[in-house]
Amino acid sequence: MLNDTIQQQTPELSEKEQTEREHNGRDPYDTLVIGAGICGVIFLKYAREMGLRCVALEKQKDVGGLWNRLPTWQDLQNRRQDIALNGVPLNGVDQPAVQRYVQEWVNRYELDPYIRLGCKVTGVEWSNGAWTVYTKHEETYRANNLIVASGVQNEPWIPDCDRSGTDIRETHSYDLQKPENLAGECVTVIGGGASSQDLLELALENGAKDIHWVYRKKVKWFLPTRRAKQKAWPNLRELGLGQSLHGTEMATTLMRWLLKYRYNHYGIDDLIPDEPFNFDRHQLIPGRASLLRNMDAVTRHKSEIQAMEGRELTLANGDTIKTDRVLWATGYRMNLRYLNLPEYLEIHRLPELFPKLGSLVRSLDYPNMFFVGMTLINSTSSTPFLAAVEARTIVSHIQEKCEIPEKILPHHLTYWDLIRYYATFDRASYPGWWKLKYFWLSLWYAAFQNRSMRV
Repeated sequence: MLNDTIQQQTPELSEKEQTEREHNGRDPYDTLVIGAGICGVIFLKYAREMGLRCVALEKQKDVGGLWNRLPTWQDLQNRRQDIALNGVPLNGVDQPAVQRYVQEWVNRYELDPYIRLGCKVTGVEWSNGAWTVYTKHEETYRANNLIVASGVQNEPWIPDCDRSGTDIRETHSYDLQKPENLAGECVTVIGGGASSQDLLELALENGAKDIHWVYRKKVKWFLPTRRAKQKAWPNLRELGLGQSLHGTEMATTLMRWLLKYRYNHYGIDDLIPDEPFNFDRHQLIPGRASLLRNMDAVTRHKSEIQAMEGRELTLANGDTIKTDRVLWATGYRMNLRYLNLPEYLEIHRLPELFPKLGSLVRSLDYPNMFFVGMTLINSTSSTPFLAAVEARTIVSHIQEKCEIPEKILPHHLTYWDLIRYYATFDRASYPGWWKLKYFWLSLWYAAFQNRSMRV
């Protein structure tokens, strides 16, 4: 009777207070996630849902990862319907909409008690069968498993060049907060990927008086189109369906034919990359319609910057350009130095990480360490889809329902190819009838294009 009275008088702990008690009691969590961007949040959802005691550590003051820091003009390359997952609403394609989308995952699945914001990781250590994670404020966390979800592109990158008394303003696409300031300026865009086309469009739309485009070798493969990039045909879902039904080899052959026709139709054969397009190796970004219409207003240079002096750029091919501003569209690098593990200190690019991963997610250097959403720079999968598929299988491995092979894969896998591979060993997530289910699902999603994917 006395025990009943005591229990009635004891205030009920909130979920956040309960997780803090677990932590302060020094009992290891089942799993710690580094990063609360879209991949970290999605993993946290599946881990909690499948019964793991799990928390995510995020260095910023809000969830969202890189999207939390980008300028508001930055947007998705594809339709919002092709990115949205599990019915969580994505009500736009610009940076604020994507940021709200990540927060919606937190709200819908009540993940807030399991996310530590402003918790910057400064190092990790494997010892005595568990991971210890050190943070900036000298707080430590312990867990049996460690999930790295800090992103394949988490550090803006600007290449080195000789700078001597230069008056040129330099801005990475990550830092261009006010594109209207480009009005009346001589602008030089450096890079050949998606960001370069965005920046060229911004320069055109905001009235830059002189625009130069400098890219090494060839620009990356893109899909020339007269439509807005999010409405380009074929869209992300159609590409995934074609690859699923016809196989990667056939889909690649068909896409090569389409790309050859499109480049020729728009008179930009000189921008065709040297290496033939392949779904396994290349990103396929949508083209920018206004850029294609105004390509004659852009002076193109197939070279790279060698030096800056005064207001003049010197290129490796000997050309010189007078410019007011350089817009760096050189993308991002992967920075894993915060882990303070010698095997990852110099990993900056995806090809450098691939040989260190088994089945795209399992560390080959350390036990019980996994990478989520770190191997995708591709045209035919959305990041939320990739993170959800990987999360389910990693949780199955942690719960000893399957064993993730240490086999090194030579390239990323996309959409149903990823599921096909994981289904060969993860029967907990993909029972024997999964092929029929996902075949019909792929047809369903193609027919009803406004429905979000479900994993």
